[in-house]
Amino acid sequence: MKRAISSAAAVLAAAAIVAAGGAAGASAQTPAQAEQLGHEAYRYGFPLLDLLRIRREETSVPCPDGRGNAPVNHLANASKFATPDDRTVVAPNTDTLYTIAHLDLGKGPVVLRHPDMGDRFFDFELVDPYTNVIGYVGTRTTGSEHGRFAISWNGAPGERRANVPVIKSKFRRVWLIGRTLAGDEADQAQAFGLMRKYKLTRANGKSFGLPADCYRGKGEPSTYPTPTTGPAFVTSLNRALAKNPPPKRDGPILEQLAPYGVGPGLSPADATVPAEAIESLHAGIAAEAAALPQAARLDFVQKSIEAKGWITAAPNIGDFGTDYAYRALIAVVGIGANTPKEAIYPATLADSNGALLNGANDYRMVFPPGGMPPARYFWSLTMYDLAGYLVDNPIDRYSLGPTHPPLAKRPDGSIVVAVQQDPPTEADVNWLPSPPGSFRLNMRLYGPRKAALDWTWRPPPVIRQP
Repeated sequence: MKRAISSAAAVLAAAAIVAAGGAAGASAQTPAQAEQLGHEAYRYGFPLLDLLRIRREETSVPCPDGRGNAPVNHLANASKFATPDDRTVVAPNTDTLYTIAHLDLGKGPVVLRHPDMGDRFFDFELVDPYTNVIGYVGTRTTGSEHGRFAISWNGAPGERRANVPVIKSKFRRVWLIGRTLAGDEADQAQAFGLMRKYKLTRANGKSFGLPADCYRGKGEPSTYPTPTTGPAFVTSLNRALAKNPPPKRDGPILEQLAPYGVGPGLSPADATVPAEAIESLHAGIAAEAAALPQAARLDFVQKSIEAKGWITAAPNIGDFGTDYAYRALIAVVGIGANTPKEAIYPATLADSNGALLNGANDYRMVFPPGGMPPARYFWSLTMYDLAGYLVDNPIDRYSLGPTHPPLAKRPDGSIVVAVQQDPPTEADVNWLPSPPGSFRLNMRLYGPRKAALDWTWRPPPVIRQP
């Protein structure tokens, strides 16, 4: 079955950009066509710039701070789950403790080490600057026994160590997103004990240096907003493309942009089109910067209303190819998403009647006996606001799942979830507190089985109560 979330191109693009051939084609474009190309340029470049924003912010501290921030080539282990105050990355989960690192492979391979993880699920997702997944280390792909893995840039010097598998990256800069499954506070402490044994070293086994006076919590991360005006965006994108050379498949769109002075190593001074065309391009960039967040959410809303509830991602999530519109959409609603074999993320903004979810109403979800989500490792249900952040509530509960809190079951084996502001009166009903206004629900299935991947299994409907 075709996935419910398709490319956002129909929503985000008013017309396709077809170059008539090189600079001549670009210079012949009308102002409207140049403006539309600006929209395309923003959608193409936003995921790269937003990932680099995250990288710059999270590495702006002098020492690992225990909240996901650390210098380059150092691990940042979070000892507790994300909270509503965490707003650097959208859609954080509260099932796993995060381990974040931003790697620079320019001086040689970086070796990732982990201890024997036993039965505890974990993974390390490797993401390139264009938000595509390079590969994984973890339970599903490499197993749980003690392991060492060298992450190597194709163009960097480095030594090869025997019996150390190599994960090759075409990019010098890599975002490492680690997830370690945990439950209640006691289990989080145990998980964190294992995470402290995660290590990043040079190929020769030596550690990367830190200031001698490092201590946890030193320094606050800085903020570096992604530019939203045309000139500033072009300047940042050109710099980012030069430092992170784009894949060959991006040649056609870069060929269209080059006459405007947009591309690796270029500047507006290199433009071969009239100043009016560049102004139109910049206007399109600014317009798309303002429209993209709303357009991404509108696409989400429309698909969820049409489906009367749950939708799931396209098969190319995390491996976007040239689907720049969809890549931009995912960068807005959940940057760093896994590929489907690792995890899927069914989501809904609407109830079973196609009405938008709102905390003014009470809702129920019923997982029938034998109808648990088909996941090899774990599943969960999480509450977010419309922007994709956790919602504060009086009991600090943001998700439900088998790992925490203990799920109440009815005598017949079914699991009932009450999504509402006030606690349910029944003892055998699980409560997921909702906010006063609009919200969205996300499921996570790690290690999804075939029924989940082909969408023959779907989450139970969200039914509004009378």
